[in-house]
This record gives sequence, structure tokens and C-alpha cells, in this order.
Amino acid sequence: MKRIDQIDPNFQLPDSVPTDTQFMDAQQPPFSVWGLADNKPGVYCRLPESFLPLCNEGVQYLAYHLAGACVRFSTDAKALSVVWELREAGNMPHFAASGQSGLQLLEETDHGVHNVHQFIPAMDDGRGCRLKQSAHIELPGGLRHYALYLPLYNGLSQLMLGFAPGVQVLPGRTPRIEKPLVFYGSSITQGGCASKVGSCYTTLLARRLDAAQINLGFSGSGRGEASMARYIAGLTMSIFVLDYDHNAPDTQHLAATHEPFFKIIREAQPDLPIVMVSRPNFEANPEGNRIRRDIIRRTYGNARARGDRHVYMVDGETLFGTTDRDLCTVDGVHPTDLGFFRMANTLEPVLREILAGEAGAAG
Repeated sequence: MKRIDQIDPNFQLPDSVPTDTQFMDAQQPPFSVWGLADNKPGVYCRLPESFLPLCNEGVQYLAYHLAGACVRFSTDAKALSVVWELREAGNMPHFAASGQSGLQLLEETDHGVHNVHQFIPAMDDGRGCRLKQSAHIELPGGLRHYALYLPLYNGLSQLMLGFAPGVQVLPGRTPRIEKPLVFYGSSITQGGCASKVGSCYTTLLARRLDAAQINLGFSGSGRGEASMARYIAGLTMSIFVLDYDHNAPDTQHLAATHEPFFKIIREAQPDLPIVMVSRPNFEANPEGNRIRRDIIRRTYGNARARGDRHVYMVDGETLFGTTDRDLCTVDGVHPTDLGFFRMANTLEPVLREILAGEAGAAG
């Protein structure tokens, strides 16, 4: 039986790379990798490998998934070849391979971000994605600034970018807000189940706000441990978003960890804006989710009562809006692109106001 790409050429994935292409390692200058902690040769990891033994088993595995990370560079090239080697095949039935294991190239300007190309991984006949991927695309030419976003739910063993001889390849553009937005949370934070790697809510916010980001979403594994709070407390950041409600296994766990987690970070960074978020799919368990929301609201209320004026809370029930909420998730939990879009729409004005206030205070 023929595959769909053999029947309809519109579904064929280009992988022809010109023979004179000169390849460069994406971990080496002039490229810069954003959103990762360890950038040793051949290692792409969202956390320092030295810290992983202090993390739960899920985080140790998922730290090599590259949600929110990107490679920035500038070039006047009229074509780009990309070769990337995945750490695993990735074959979840409810999650498009383009989001799990693909790449997305964006052009960054002072006036916004524009999609250039979605690199969709080739499949290996029922076994998930091929581990070794290649693609070749045309670019508009002229010196432009690009960001290549990396897989949400997969890791890389290698990433090579190829150009024609003689083109300029230069360092990329630095985001206007260089101190990153830092997000800690669950599979939703990590980006499951966005159809494109740039469609998760954290990247949508970073794009709109022209900000760097660090995504510390760990599917099923964001459990609010003190060791993780201490690690995050040591990061330089413009805003911290605390979004792990979904991974607290029960309300008792959430009650026991949420305020202590917040306090560890607050003690280390007294003036850091911290945004607390409760889970978005409220109707899945209204009674239980009300209890969870009240726990988070208590952390927030206690902080405000102590005089904290840098703490904020967003009610997760508002994140998907009021209409067609069933279209906002794939399975009742993990957002579709529409769900992530609505989450970003709800959170953007909160973060934008915080950043404006911080800029005003600094000025």
C-alpha cells in the first residue's frame, strides 16, 4: 500500500541538499543557542547535567526535550539546508510529529516575528520519526535575523545548518527583553500538544513580547520540589510563571508544596515578578479544580498580606475563554493550537503590564 506522500506530491517532504552546501555546527559561533542550560558539544539540555541527579526521574529524561529553545543567527543566504538528528523516534498518537520532533524557522525584526518555514520530520513507516532528518528550503535573501526553534518533545544529538559558499552568516538578533521569561510547570507548559514548535503558549508570549525565554515544563514531572525551586531561584529572569498545578498528583501535594516553592524563590529574589497560574481545563473536574485554585489563591493572598507587591495570579478557568472550550484541547487536558493561542491571549496583557511597570521603575 502506498503512503499518502507517494499518492499526493503536496505531502512530500523536501530533503534534497545541494552538494556544495557548507555545513556549520549550530552550537558553534556565530550561532547562539537560547533557552538551554548545558550547551556542551553534542549536548542540548534545558537543565545543567550536574543538577539532574537532584531531579525526579521524569525531569532527568525530559530535560533533553528542547521546548522553548532556539538557535539565533543572521544571514543573507537565499537557501538553507538543515540536518538534525533526533534522540528518539517520538510516536504519540495525539501529538503531531511536527510539534514533537520538528523545527520552526522564524524571522525576527524590531517590528514583530514572521514564520518562514515549518520543518516537518519524515516518518519511518509506523515506527515514528526517522532519527536522521534533512531538509532544504529557499530564503528571501538580504540580511535577515532568524530564530530556529527546536523540538518540544524530543531531543537532538546533532544540528547542522548549511549554506551556499560565500554567503554571510552572522550572530543573530538579541531579543529586546534579554532577561528571560521563565516558566515552570507541566506537559502544558512544555507544549503538549501544539502542532508546531512555535505554537506553545510560552513561545507565543516570548514572540509577542520580544523576550528571551526558559521553558521548564516537564510532562507529568513538574511536582514542585524544593530542589527545583532552589535551582530556579538562582536564575536571572524578568518574570517567573509558576504553572505546575496539573502535575501535583493531588490537592494535598499541591497544598504541601506550592507556597514553600514560592517562598524559596521569593526569599532569593524579593522584587522578581511572579505569576501564579491554575490549570486551564476547569470543567474536567470542577470540584477538585476549585480546591486547587483555592490553594494557589491562598499562596497569592498570603504573599499580598505580607506586603508583596510583585506577585500576581491568573485564574486558569479564564485561559481558554468562554466559547468553544472543547476545541481548546486534544484530549480534555493538552491544548490544541487554539488552546495555546487563547492562553497566550489571556496571559499577554498581564505580562506586558508587569514589564511596562518594571521598565518604568527602572527609568
